[in-house]
Amino acid sequence: MKRHISTLSFLHYIYGAFVCMGGFVALVFIGLGLFLSSDFIAQESGDPAPGFIGALFQTFGWVIFIVVEFWGLLNIASGYWISRRRNRTATQVIAAFNCLSIPLGLALGLFTFAVLGDDEVKQDYQALPQGFAL
Repeated sequence: MKRHISTLSFLHYIYGAFVCMGGFVALVFIGLGLFLSSDFIAQESGDPAPGFIGALFQTFGWVIFIVVEFWGLLNIASGYWISRRRNRTATQVIAAFNCLSIPLGLALGLFTFAVLGDDEVKQDYQALPQGFAL
């Protein structure tokens, strides 16, 4: 299993990049909220949307954007930690949360558990000084 470490690191980088790109979908909600809050709708329809609707869409969009981007960056950091043989526990926690995203996250999470659970890989991680250092 030790030979799969570089592949696992690469897959975490790629998955993190895809998650970050997917986070930009939340910008649609932000744009929709801005559009609903604009004066254009009030002028064209004569019956503007309630003011809280635009703010609700914007808030929802920003929260989703921040959470998804953070999640993508955590996967990228996990790929870096795997390549440096650091933070095995943090990588396993990230893998556990990846399992909630079916099918790609589940496959990556299970592959991460299989590789990091191997005794040879555990010894490889223990050979280096531990810490939460980048």
